[in-house]
Amino acid sequence: MEFDYVIVGAGTAGSILAARLSENPALRICLIEAGGMDRHPYVRIPAGYARAVYDPRFSWCYKTAPDPATNNRAIDYPRGRVVGGSNSINGLMWVRPQAEDLDRWAQKGCRGWSFSDMLPYLRRSESYDGGREEMRGRTGPMRIEDATDRSPILLAAYQAAKEIGLRENPDTNDPDQEGFSWTQQMRQGRFRVTSARTYLHPALSRPNLMLVTRAHVRRLVLEGRRATGVEYEIEDGIARFTARARRGVILSAGAIGSPQILQLSGIGPGEHLHGLGIPVLLDAPGVGRNFQDHYMVRMSWRVKRRGTANEKSHGLALMWELAKWAVAGRGLLTAGAGMIVVHARSRPELATPDIQSVVAPGSWQEGKFGLLEHEPGLSTAVWQHRPESTGDVLIASADHRAAPAIRPGYLSTRTDQDTIVWGMKMCRRWMGAPAMAPFIAHETLPGPRVNTDAEFLADARARGNTVYHPCSSVRMGPEGDRMSPVDLSLRLRGIEGLRVVDASVMPDMVSANINATVVMIAERAAEIIAAEARAGLAA
Repeated sequence: MEFDYVIVGAGTAGSILAARLSENPALRICLIEAGGMDRHPYVRIPAGYARAVYDPRFSWCYKTAPDPATNNRAIDYPRGRVVGGSNSINGLMWVRPQAEDLDRWAQKGCRGWSFSDMLPYLRRSESYDGGREEMRGRTGPMRIEDATDRSPILLAAYQAAKEIGLRENPDTNDPDQEGFSWTQQMRQGRFRVTSARTYLHPALSRPNLMLVTRAHVRRLVLEGRRATGVEYEIEDGIARFTARARRGVILSAGAIGSPQILQLSGIGPGEHLHGLGIPVLLDAPGVGRNFQDHYMVRMSWRVKRRGTANEKSHGLALMWELAKWAVAGRGLLTAGAGMIVVHARSRPELATPDIQSVVAPGSWQEGKFGLLEHEPGLSTAVWQHRPESTGDVLIASADHRAAPAIRPGYLSTRTDQDTIVWGMKMCRRWMGAPAMAPFIAHETLPGPRVNTDAEFLADARARGNTVYHPCSSVRMGPEGDRMSPVDLSLRLRGIEGLRVVDASVMPDMVSANINATVVMIAERAAEIIAAEARAGLAA
């Protein structure tokens, strides 16, 4: 079949692009997704993320390549494989980038992507009742609500943040991010909010939009140096199809999937592709390079009193939580990955926070995220906002069904090491504040054996994990930068009719959970592409 635009990936960005572009009835849009529909309770109920994130029905369930910097562990690396993508299985946190992050992009040569340029897209996308009128959106598709599960132990943690010298911030998504506040969630009452649910689903009734699910992309179809379509197969691998694109192909397969598909199509580091027997159409050394992610360390405490997620997650207590969720849209089942968020500076000379931490009213079994401990517990997670470390995502085989090699390069610089150690020590001070004394029995992870900076760093290497924020693997950059494959309108340099629109185009990591940034990028890209279509221009 032939379309005007073929979009690969129905995740955060792809859902927005399909919905926005199909507003023009003269355009025919095809959206291709490897996963199935987003109907399961695990991807609809907020707390279901803890099960969905490692469930192969909804996740690619990747692993990183072993790295000596993280004790040669193959770290679990889930990415969404369902309509809505990772937005359907993430921890629900809505955290905008700092103004400084986007202004840094502009300083790097990405003119038109500064904070003042991008604020209209951030506001356009969201509907939030708080914050400053001139900064926050009120009528956008993405409904944002404050965390409502405010149990006694969480109220104590909120007070404890004050006691260690942090300031209360009434809106964590104001340009002044520093301080602590209740987490803002992509949630509307009982249910998770995703770009698929808010943008895509209402658009699926349009006759000019076609969604194909359980379709695995084999490669891009290229005629010379122009992308003209996408070759894919349905899940069983027997039936093979080609979706033709008159105007252009848009890759929105994420920071893992987009470089993988490009490389399988002969676009990427030439020497690497040649070594795998893939004909090199375009030697683009930046495809798959410059990869970044946030590295998280989780800490846990045994709790004296009952009332944590550990005991609420089974038996009669769970029945009560189900009733609260069904009747009032409150309680444990509305919880995301963190209920209180802290943004702090590890060094006083820094202009803006470089640390983020969250607290959750439960503790996981060590090495088994998604399985709560049997005894009452509390946990924090902490990560560095702007890591210096970079890695890569490179295919390991010419087989399109083989997982790529994911090497995030965590903790490869001294700054990154020092910052994560400071963050872990801050979490210990936080949970050691007077307000927590009635609740905390003792620290279980890393425990009292860890005290020196060297011991904290060793523990971070041994137990740290991804916080699921991969980006920058097909980064945007100015003309002349060979390591930036994408131009400022998100066109892939050297190939006509091909754009990349997802987290992979971010010039570098932002100080935030990245979903809000991807929504912003997609809104901007949709506007650019729609304007070109109206003018009769190809992608």
